[in-house]
Amino acid sequence: MTDTPPDDLKPSFRSDVTVELVKHTASDSDVLFAARVSTLGEQSLDELQKDPERSKGLLNYLMRDRHGSPFEHNSMTFFVSAPIFVFREFMRHRVGWSYNEESGRYRELEPVFYVPDESRKLVQEGRPGKYVFVEGTQAQQELTGRVMEDSYRQAYEAYK
Repeated sequence: MTDTPPDDLKPSFRSDVTVELVKHTASDSDVLFAARVSTLGEQSLDELQKDPERSKGLLNYLMRDRHGSPFEHNSMTFFVSAPIFVFREFMRHRVGWSYNEESGRYRELEPVFYVPDESRKLVQEGRPGKYVFVEGTQAQQELTGRVMEDSYRQAYEAYK
């Protein structure tokens, strides 16, 4: 994709989220090495291949008893395409995650907008802290989609 979308680019609408694994550096041996370093130091390298069953037992023990720091030596990178409100929740509740976002400051963003899928529960009922979401009527679903798409088109025209 170029830094500036073509002038005739029209807004598009989606209701899904994309999550793709880009790369990972993760292996059982990385976790085992990190776990054994506290008791074996440099010798923990020698222990990696000695007894696979013992190593499997250690991995299970670490996971079961929530000894998490050895697992932090692994990493994963994901490509995620989701509505901005989803990312704000990710940022708010993150622990140990780093993010890089496509910047609207340095390039013109493609006009891709979120509209709820018809299967999404639409209407909130109940009082705060004890509410539920229920299906909306067909008319509510259609109105919501139409109003959101029209609003996005108008906002994008003003942005261009």
